[in-house]
Amino acid sequence: MKKDYREISVKGKGELHKLEKFVEEICDFHNINNEYFGNILLAATEAASILISVSGTGDFSDLAITFEKTVKGFTFKLKFNNQENFNEQENFLEQEIRKHKLAREIYIVKALADEVTISVKGESIVLTFYVSSMNYEKSLTRINKLKEYWVKKTSAVNKGNE
Repeated sequence: MKKDYREISVKGKGELHKLEKFVEEICDFHNINNEYFGNILLAATEAASILISVSGTGDFSDLAITFEKTVKGFTFKLKFNNQENFNEQENFLEQEIRKHKLAREIYIVKALADEVTISVKGESIVLTFYVSSMNYEKSLTRINKLKEYWVKKTSAVNKGNE
């Protein structure tokens, strides 16, 4: 498997267009179809919005987004570069979800990604999307088409011999 690792930095919600372009370039490069691309894009932008909302540092936070193609699929890690701004309480994220009413956004992220890991202190979110099975499905479709072709070909040959 070829290693693919990329990284960008976004400063607040005003630069989420950079994240959108980042996801689009990755999906184009790996030939990800429109439906799955939409899932990845929405989950990544919602995750970024969640982190920016709970950071308390506003639109000047430096959010690092890394992408890595792994054995599982695509992994996007969203994390702030400046960790000192976060509260040290264990239930920090739960409090922030209540305060900012982020339950809807978290639901969207968890529904669209295959795996979601949110750090206890709310400083990072890791999204994993299983894309390896898409090649398996495509290969099954091709195998079935090939079998259909050979069945038709065999039937035509047998009719010709009669």
